[in-house]
Amino acid sequence: MTMAIGDPLAVTVAGTNWTAVRTELAAHGTALVHGRLDDWRPADPGGAALRATLGRDWARYRDITHEEIRDQFAASRLLLKHAAAAALEAEPQDLELMYGPTGRPYLRGCDQIDISLSHTDDLLLVGLTTRGLVGVDAERSDRRIYSRGLDRHICTPHERLLVSELPEEERNPSLLRLWTLKEAY
Repeated sequence: MTMAIGDPLAVTVAGTNWTAVRTELAAHGTALVHGRLDDWRPADPGGAALRATLGRDWARYRDITHEEIRDQFAASRLLLKHAAAAALEAEPQDLELMYGPTGRPYLRGCDQIDISLSHTDDLLLVGLTTRGLVGVDAERSDRRIYSRGLDRHICTPHERLLVSELPEEERNPSLLRLWTLKEAY
């Protein structure tokens, strides 16, 4: 069964009307929220507000030595917490992110909503649902993965065979679609 969802919601830190997230969840049970890294990059990377919002992720954030990766980590968690807080009518710093064995995030003590997070380049993507599980992933459509041998790590032997039998021009897009689907969950 495929569930219908509304249009993805573009959000920024300042001036976002988060009511749309609640409206989407009420209408469809699912909301897809996206933002840009520059809009969600922490204004004060060492500040108390960021520390309070990141909560347990603060230590992980501080351990990331590459500035761009650290900013992407913080920005993605800020977007996720703000979106979930809007859905739950809570404050972002009051929500505690935890991670399952595969690294999938969830909200501690909150089983009424499932969350998913993805980021690539400057795109940040959050999925929220009140109807089971949600998975999101994003990759650039022009990313070359087939010719790099990544299919050995992504696919089962049967999937590798199916992809290899496709016309040359369809192999990379098909592998990329398969990979993003698997990464979403």
